[in-house]
Amino acid sequence: MEYNQTLSTTVVLIPAYKPDERLITLTQQLVDANLRVLLVDDGGGTKYADIFRQCSEAGAQVAVHSVNLGKGRALKTGINETLLRWPDVSCIVTADADGQHTVHDILRVAEASAIHPDDLILGARKFSGDVPFKSRWGNRITRFVYRLASGNPVTDTQTGLRGLPKSALEQMLRIDGERYEYEMNVLLRLRDMKIGVFEVPIETIYINDNEGSHFNPVRDAWRIYVVIFRYLFSSIASFVVDYVLYWLLLGAGLIPVVSYALARLVSSQVNYRLNRYTVFAGRGGKYAMLKYYVLAVIQGALGAGLVQFLPAVLPVSAAVIKIPVDIILFMISFVIQRDFVFKS
Repeated sequence: MEYNQTLSTTVVLIPAYKPDERLITLTQQLVDANLRVLLVDDGGGTKYADIFRQCSEAGAQVAVHSVNLGKGRALKTGINETLLRWPDVSCIVTADADGQHTVHDILRVAEASAIHPDDLILGARKFSGDVPFKSRWGNRITRFVYRLASGNPVTDTQTGLRGLPKSALEQMLRIDGERYEYEMNVLLRLRDMKIGVFEVPIETIYINDNEGSHFNPVRDAWRIYVVIFRYLFSSIASFVVDYVLYWLLLGAGLIPVVSYALARLVSSQVNYRLNRYTVFAGRGGKYAMLKYYVLAVIQGALGAGLVQFLPAVLPVSAAVIKIPVDIILFMISFVIQRDFVFKS
């Protein structure tokens, strides 16, 4: 009984741009399953108005954009409308309008949201069998880079089938992104919102090689990767500052250990400020700088020792050995900063 009561306060939010008759069928099935349904007409215009009219007659509520504003904006419009129409909402389940999500899987995500009310529920596709090349490899690459940037081992970063916890809905309205990058922004803000992730395996459905999707593999993927690499830019910029200073000081006649220490002193302040205020949005609290410099001292001492010691035992110069040393230390430092220094 508790599960059915939760279903009755679950809202299925479907952003739709130029949908076909499949949306009508899906809407009817969801209404028959005792779910509230909210559609966002993202600027389809009069040509698609009849489809939304039939969905409304089937029992759905419809919010309308006069022009196409993008999936991210449509999702935020839907979240806002949900909070206004149904203050008792228990969770929002977002789904796509192109037939990729079955009613059975939508219900399973809703059920998982009832069991894990404080987690973001992801309907994770298996990517097995006949999956379009761009979808299979796009997900693999994005999944790898996302895990590096966030530390979260998410199976499907691009799924549109999600259960949004009520506790985070107002925060999700404030997250940047108007198009497909919005869903990635949500994943990148999980730490800030203090919510976890729970994945539900779902069917992988592609109709006509996924031609019904309005996802542009070049334009929209670029938006997603810009968001991800913002997390990595700070360390790369600091690395450039550090290496240039190290090379100049070494060329001026200073010994490697002194050159390394002075270059690291300057680049660490650049790195701290970029990480604190650009990458991690001011997180970390009053002890962030102390924790950062404890890490920097340990990392700097280890790095300086390695660039001084390794050229004595390997046939390589101090200028060259710094590159692999710093790459390894960068990876370790990034994880420590992400999970300890700048933790919310």
